[in-house]
Amino acid sequence: MNILMIGNGFDLEHGLPTKYTDFLKFVKDFKIAFACANDVPQRLGEIKDEYLRFIFENAEYENRINALHIFTDKNLWIEYFNKVQKKHLANKQNWIDFESEISSVIQDMDMLIKYYEMVQTGDDKNDKIENYYTERLCDIINIYQLNADVIRTNIPQLLNDLNRLISALEVYIWDYVGNREIEYYNPDIEQINPDKVFSFNYSDTYKKMYAYSKKGVDYSFAHGTAVNNIAGLAGIKRASEELQKLYVKVSLEKNNMVLGIDEYLPKESRNKELDFIAFKKYYQRIYKQTGNEYKNWLKQIDENAKKGRHEENTLYVFGHSLDVTDGDVLREFINNENLKTVVFYRNKEQLGQQIANLVKIIESDNMIEKVYGGNPTIKFVKQSERKLIAGSPFEITSDIMRLKTICEWNTIDARSLLAKIRNKIKNKELKYFYSQKSVITLFDVLQKNGLAELYRRQLLQIAYELMRHDGLQEPEQFDAEEWGYCDYDNSFGCDPLTQKFVNTVNLYNINYFVPEEKDIQGFDEELELYQKLIESKEEIDKAQYIEIITSIFYMFYDKYANLESMWSLLVRISRGPGEKVAKSALKELIKTTEDELDIVHYNHLLSEIEMNEYFTMKAEEFEQNAIIEE
Repeated sequence: MNILMIGNGFDLEHGLPTKYTDFLKFVKDFKIAFACANDVPQRLGEIKDEYLRFIFENAEYENRINALHIFTDKNLWIEYFNKVQKKHLANKQNWIDFESEISSVIQDMDMLIKYYEMVQTGDDKNDKIENYYTERLCDIINIYQLNADVIRTNIPQLLNDLNRLISALEVYIWDYVGNREIEYYNPDIEQINPDKVFSFNYSDTYKKMYAYSKKGVDYSFAHGTAVNNIAGLAGIKRASEELQKLYVKVSLEKNNMVLGIDEYLPKESRNKELDFIAFKKYYQRIYKQTGNEYKNWLKQIDENAKKGRHEENTLYVFGHSLDVTDGDVLREFINNENLKTVVFYRNKEQLGQQIANLVKIIESDNMIEKVYGGNPTIKFVKQSERKLIAGSPFEITSDIMRLKTICEWNTIDARSLLAKIRNKIKNKELKYFYSQKSVITLFDVLQKNGLAELYRRQLLQIAYELMRHDGLQEPEQFDAEEWGYCDYDNSFGCDPLTQKFVNTVNLYNINYFVPEEKDIQGFDEELELYQKLIESKEEIDKAQYIEIITSIFYMFYDKYANLESMWSLLVRISRGPGEKVAKSALKELIKTTEDELDIVHYNHLLSEIEMNEYFTMKAEEFEQNAIIEE
């Protein structure tokens, strides 16, 4: 079993803006756009972000605007993160970790509650402790006249705003990030053929990018997935506060995304101190019922091992720092004795971070044994450089495979794909089509979708030009069985339309392939072999016949060839060794080719054969009549 585990670095590798700083910038831009749109007069021209300008200019996207406004307006966490980011920027550090910052706030609040309760039970007040924690919390909660009860009263608001933050992030990932055109792919990911995909991300980038040609892939999203949960929100932005709260509540019930903190309490306190349990990841995973399918995968691996099935099971980790915040899940995978682990790293800096983080999760002695022991189970591999999709074999391959499942797509995405393919064909972008094999595969999928006749001639022309474009030194011949498939009635084979398309490309490649001048000479030996075949009176089958006449027609490229002699040879082979198959083969070739000269040649040969048969018949009748007269 191959399992691919991906973290946020996977989305970043594909050029997607999924950093927390990207989201904060988006929220700032949205607030500016919202102010411009609600000003009198409107100032939509000042909206710089293309996505935001589009949704504000089109009334049908009002629900997105309303959702983002309700989720981000006066959100304590967003305001707090902006303050933290400003401090980071002052130190020339443009980054922020939401989970780490949330954890710091929650732990500070927890410590202050415990401090005030100790003071109430008689312990001396310590101004230094109080000042230390209140100073750290002043950016997010009201610190005036603090005590344990006052702090607890802030918990519901912080939890509600965390949920609003998560919902805003869902809209951002599902709509803003999810509809961006991806420009890069990674060769390592393309080569991995996972049976299972375990994702810490909210996006479904892998499924969109790579899973098109892989059947039966199972998924588990540890932190949930971003989907459309904002339907029916049009017209609510000016509704009462109570109605807005009701909508937020309903939306949150649908949202299954996890954004929280790791457990920080000692074991003896975890089951007792529950003030902040709703902020913790494990609670959110249980409450929102996010993916735990991976436990069954690991169970299956262990059961197979117990039954003596010697299968190689590999976990591939890509785009994940192995941070301790996900340590509970990582530990289950990496400590499994029947599972090897391959960790991809981007550079030496990330490698060092991954090693240090892994030590925290499985401890140093265990780490050394798994990397350098007698039976090492952890391997670190430098990931390949990402590549542009445009102009690569990956682009048309992924488009073709998406076309196979186009009926499972929404109308907007489906029309977009069809428009792209239509434009590529119309403009004859040879770099996109890449190879004749890709063109044949595209035609095969198009004909299965009932679109063959719309593009047949254009795709044939592209296939013809690709032969010259690729600079082939030998004419490639394709086996139509490569495009065979098992139909619902269990019959297997290539579709007749695709078969005809393949045959036409094959014949073109042979007939229009012009080798160097020196290769055109020297047909004497081949002609001598055909002469001996005729004299031997040996019968040949249809495939042999087609191969021979194709070879002879190829000799027509020789400017000095004796064409009269060549036609005579073709007729003699057709009336001799190939007599039983010649006419049916030629009729079949005429039907399957679209090359005008080929059709002319085949028709002429067929006429010559029929004319030769006629005169032979007449000659026999004449001889027979002469015998009778005698």
